[in-house]
Amino acid sequence: MLRDFAIHPPRTSVFIGLTLALGLLIAIGCSPGGPGELAPTADTVESKPAVTSVDSTPAPTPTQLPTPTDVPGVEPAVVSTPTTVPAQDPSPVPTTSPAAGPAPTATTVAPASTPTPTPPPTATPTPTPIPLTNVYDAFGFSVELDQDASFQSSNLKVRGWTGTDADNEQGLMTFTYNGTDVVIFWQPSSGGSPQAAVDFTYEVQKLSKPNLNFVPISEGDITVDGQDGRFGGYLTSDSSGANASGGLIGAWTCQDSGIQVSLTASGTDATALQIRFDRLTTGFKCSAI
Repeated sequence: MLRDFAIHPPRTSVFIGLTLALGLLIAIGCSPGGPGELAPTADTVESKPAVTSVDSTPAPTPTQLPTPTDVPGVEPAVVSTPTTVPAQDPSPVPTTSPAAGPAPTATTVAPASTPTPTPPPTATPTPTPIPLTNVYDAFGFSVELDQDASFQSSNLKVRGWTGTDADNEQGLMTFTYNGTDVVIFWQPSSGGSPQAAVDFTYEVQKLSKPNLNFVPISEGDITVDGQDGRFGGYLTSDSSGANASGGLIGAWTCQDSGIQVSLTASGTDATALQIRFDRLTTGFKCSAI
């Protein structure tokens, strides 16, 4: 029995012994720094962080400032009250104006060209008015009438022959002279003979009076201001043979001026016609230009 007891202790004693051993182990494990305490490993610290309770930290007890004691002869220090500096407004940040539309493209205006001044038209020299007496002196020659006649009352007209206006090289003049119609024109001689000038003038007369019949009657030589010339006569009538009239044509060349002159006198009185023709040819003068 004793042997069995020694080998197999009673269950109650075993239970009590286990209980006491466990209690001893727990007491040793819970006391900090006690014998047998194991050092925490890194895994133990990281897996079990220490938690500090705010409530468990005792609040500090406010310490009462000592009441200042007046010391004789020492003025209490004046504690300056801090001056409140007004907060300065921050410097205004320039506001960037919203971007306007694209800047207008400047239009380049070509400088206006300066107009070239137009020179004033050259005035055509106007011939000095000639006193209208019985002598007409112009364009390189002169024509003389009887003393009792005047160009002032002769219905004188002067214009161009091959040009617009009469000049020293060409022109046409018409007038009446005591019942006789007179036509004088001049142009460059161009080497033409006086006879050719008479024939040409005769044809011009026929063309200017197509309603009349022309019949040549005479021709011959004349001298005008020392220049050799030719003359020719003709008769005119209407289609019935009535209203007869006549005319004399003379032509010559002024050598100094180089112009050829043709003179025609026409009228109904043959005697008056001959006298007027002779007066005009003898009173004509070629003048050097």
